[in-house]
Amino acid sequence: MKAKQLLLGMAAALALGVSVAFAAEAPAVVEDPLGAANDYINELNDRWKKIGEDYAPEIRTLDNGVKVQRTPSEYQITGWMWQSDTISYNTYWLDADNRGCLACHKSLDDLIMNMNYEHPAFWNTELGVNTGVQQCLICHTLADGYITSNYDFGTLIHAIHYAKDSHYTGNCMSCHNMTKDGMGVQLWDLVKYQKMVGIENVADVQGEFSFTQDKVQKMAEMFSYDWMHSDADNLRHALGVHGANVQPPQEMFDEWDFSVHGLVNEPFTMKLPELIAKAEAAGAVKTKISKMVCDWCAVGGGGITNVEITGIPLRWLLEQAGGWDEKATGVIFDNVDGAEGSTRCVRIDRIDQVYLVYKVGGEYLDGGHGYPVTNWYEAVDAQSNKKQITGYTVTADLDWEYYDKRIPNGWMNDQGGYDNKPNATILNVPEGLLIETGVPHTFEGYADAYDQKIASIEFSMDQGKTWTKYDLGDTDVTKWVYWNWTWTPQTDASYVLTVRATTEEGLVSTTLHSVMVTARTNIAELG
Repeated sequence: MKAKQLLLGMAAALALGVSVAFAAEAPAVVEDPLGAANDYINELNDRWKKIGEDYAPEIRTLDNGVKVQRTPSEYQITGWMWQSDTISYNTYWLDADNRGCLACHKSLDDLIMNMNYEHPAFWNTELGVNTGVQQCLICHTLADGYITSNYDFGTLIHAIHYAKDSHYTGNCMSCHNMTKDGMGVQLWDLVKYQKMVGIENVADVQGEFSFTQDKVQKMAEMFSYDWMHSDADNLRHALGVHGANVQPPQEMFDEWDFSVHGLVNEPFTMKLPELIAKAEAAGAVKTKISKMVCDWCAVGGGGITNVEITGIPLRWLLEQAGGWDEKATGVIFDNVDGAEGSTRCVRIDRIDQVYLVYKVGGEYLDGGHGYPVTNWYEAVDAQSNKKQITGYTVTADLDWEYYDKRIPNGWMNDQGGYDNKPNATILNVPEGLLIETGVPHTFEGYADAYDQKIASIEFSMDQGKTWTKYDLGDTDVTKWVYWNWTWTPQTDASYVLTVRATTEEGLVSTTLHSVMVTARTNIAELG
């Protein structure tokens, strides 16, 4: 009882501004210590309630009408410090609304698409990709021969943001997290879900899962990296990205010469329309669903597409050339880029994976996608899909040790593993998407592993502590796995969904894609 009275007296003295000495002196005398203490608590609650209101997480409405809340609300946390209803640790102390790429940039996809430097077209907004810094790092970390120097993303990005003519007004903490955990200076966007409070963890989360491999995109929606190796490649880039896929003249199609030569018994050169007509008459033309994936397709990125292709099998073309010499080891894909471009080829025992494609989705190719004809090599990186192909050269003169490294089917890191194999990505979830509490929400995305089959997909809502696994059975390696997962939030809160995949050979995703959604009961009234 005396201890309680002492504490009340101290609280009351603090409320009245009276000095309290932690010594042998008697506590200050207050006529109504309980009342004064309660007044003090109420004043603190009122103060923090006002701060909570003033620093409520920002709610944005995107151009497409979707509402997002990038920072979690904290109403589950009660009785912590002086805050009774809602606190503002994330916004008042961490300043989370003003940190990360999207604090300043409306969209990284729009930014890269319209930057002064002509960046290769990696964006894929039609697929529902929302690019973040995690997707930048796969290329700007380790990419010998493609970037100026490895492990130099920080050098580049700091120079951009802090150049003398830069309009950015942030500071180090706008992009970084710093704490004494042995991890050094971290990118805020990569660790923020572990640092903010108010995220509800759900162990062994349950939902309804389904997948298909036959979801296709139209040609106007398919991704198309432009490598800009040559003048012809630059022209295709201009036609595709800036020319709204303008169609080149019909004369180019009609006069296109196509050759099969090298170590074949009856080399030939034929006009493309004649070759197509011959193949169609022979019933050789194939129409099928097939994927195209870039080696640099980042986890969370859009360097992948699944489309209906129409083309002539390479095997049939070689048969029309009288077959190949027994010394032949491979076939080189010739295109208009010539020596300026990068050589791609196929081993002779894999020719059934290659097609001469002239239609996608039943439409003739447009200028950005390689009009009038492109190579298509299934389950191999997209650079092998040489646009504006002029022929095939059968040869025995290929250094396969070199070419096998050039076609690694996945981007390797400096530990000898893969950053993106398998790749499990969540689509159509802008950062902090607002969803309705108590209403089922369907997440969607893709999984792929180049030349390996996807065996299972797993979901976590407690940041990887527990995983809910869905086995897929036998899958087709020439198509993507497009999944849907429906889940119902039970409580107003922020939730982080993480996805990973496993291949038939046992590879497990090493880079994980996570997205945060915030469930609210009154979305229509917000923002």
